[in-house]
Amino acid sequence: MNYKPGSFLNLFVTAMNSYEITLEDNEQNQFFMPSSEQSHKLSVGNEIMTILFTDESSGDLLASMRLEKHANAKLKSFEPAQPVDLFVINETPLGYKCIVDGAHIGMLYKNEVFTQLKTGQYTQGFISKIRDDNKIDLILRAPGHHATDDISEKIIEELKKAGGFLAINDKTSPEKIYEIFGASKKKYKIALGGLYKKRLISVSDEGITLNK
Repeated sequence: MNYKPGSFLNLFVTAMNSYEITLEDNEQNQFFMPSSEQSHKLSVGNEIMTILFTDESSGDLLASMRLEKHANAKLKSFEPAQPVDLFVINETPLGYKCIVDGAHIGMLYKNEVFTQLKTGQYTQGFISKIRDDNKIDLILRAPGHHATDDISEKIIEELKKAGGFLAINDKTSPEKIYEIFGASKKKYKIALGGLYKKRLISVSDEGITLNK
């Protein structure tokens, strides 16, 4: 297989010393990773996600666990709200780290995720912003008015399917709202307010009703 800088690989630790870790893929191709490129302590037998890079001094193709350092060094031109393909590589206390368009690393923060994501899952997302340090913030729904319009249509659709009434109120959990409407509770309430102002729905402590 023709490996090149920027390739993401799951590799297995086969040997270690104080300055270098030896790694192999499933086809027993061998790679080397300097100890300085570790992101946490390893043991022989561990499987890790790595990115390949060219060592400037030797020209050798090496592996690294410091994905953002190498993948985001030269970002392509992303714009806020731009749709991107995501591959979830691991869950962290902050959220879900993803490979973006097969080339870069971004983060889906947990307060923006209201569905179950798993390592190894492909999904579509959107660029939220690019930070000054080249870190990429991601979201699962398109930001702005288009997203609100989509949620409004989904609310009307679900009300019609339920016979004109849904038992959803302020006490309904964000997880339940995402399950039904595919939106965060904050964005759902914005869309709900728009429908209420247009007098398309009525809102009570019991739930929401589609006006006839």
